[in-house]
Amino acid sequence: MRVEQLMIKNVITVRESDTVRTLIKALIDHKIGGVPVLNNQDQLTGYISDGDLLRAISPKQQTIYDLYSLISAIRVEMSKEKMKDLLDMQVKDLMKKRNLQTVHPDKDLDAVLKMLSHYHIKRIPVIDENKHVVGLITRSHIIRHIGEQLLNE
Repeated sequence: MRVEQLMIKNVITVRESDTVRTLIKALIDHKIGGVPVLNNQDQLTGYISDGDLLRAISPKQQTIYDLYSLISAIRVEMSKEKMKDLLDMQVKDLMKKRNLQTVHPDKDLDAVLKMLSHYHIKRIPVIDENKHVVGLITRSHIIRHIGEQLLNE
């Protein structure tokens, strides 16, 4: 099976210049844990997740398991001034830029599973030849697909 057969096609994204406030709103509104980051030419330049936010808020501190715990930690760990500075920061200053893994829609799912496992990541942006995001492939979607296949045998 190929990536394009299982990928999420309507991908929520943010821009490099968007604020962390905009990012958090997108994560909450869409109940997601991360988004691809695009430049002004709609090309993928990075990825930002709730984990990146956690490290900015509470580096080497308590473990935070979900977005709602994250919001609580923001209130507890940060002064109002630091919170405002973080919320006004641009996404490009927190996003993951190095070792960003991507796949093309025609890639085989077995190769994607190896990437997810090898790099210890949960999701990979699917891009076209111009670095435009055309989808997102996630560990949970692949696991559900495999589970359905196994249960239907």
